[in-house]
Amino acid sequence: MIQICSYKGCGIVYGEKEPLTDKRETHGLCPKHFEISISEMRAEMERLMQRRSCPKILIVEDSTLFRQLLKEALHDRFPSIEIIEAGDGEKAFQEIETSPPDLIFMDIRLPGENGLELTQKVKARYPNIIVVILTGYDLPEFREFSKQYADYFFSKDSSTRENIFTAVQSMLP
Repeated sequence: MIQICSYKGCGIVYGEKEPLTDKRETHGLCPKHFEISISEMRAEMERLMQRRSCPKILIVEDSTLFRQLLKEALHDRFPSIEIIEAGDGEKAFQEIETSPPDLIFMDIRLPGENGLELTQKVKARYPNIIVVILTGYDLPEFREFSKQYADYFFSKDSSTRENIFTAVQSMLP
């Protein structure tokens, strides 16, 4: 599998490229741009943390199993973080309206309103919420949308648990 950095059009090929017969491409962040992204997220979260003592994360994912696994993994690693979850766009927006989170992990394919539409609506109303698209659909049109509306794009296929932990850790004071 060939890995290509998607940070602001970088396009550098990085990581494991074997076997050469595997011509699939995944997009993520090369190590240099992953560190830059982490620094950007840290700065944004420090600004947000000034208004709240306990960070709040919303996981928007229609797969109950994936949502629960991500929630449990985050709680195990960061017990002080408040984590809420939603299985569809309507419930997610209700949660956001009730008590806006600091960070949203957003899937794209959701029942009803999809994650892209929801991201656009959330960022229009709450521009300071950090939205991370976390999806199994690593398509160029989704990446283009993410560049315009979301703060970050992580592919479920190429992002490791440690990458996600590092991103969340960078946001903590």
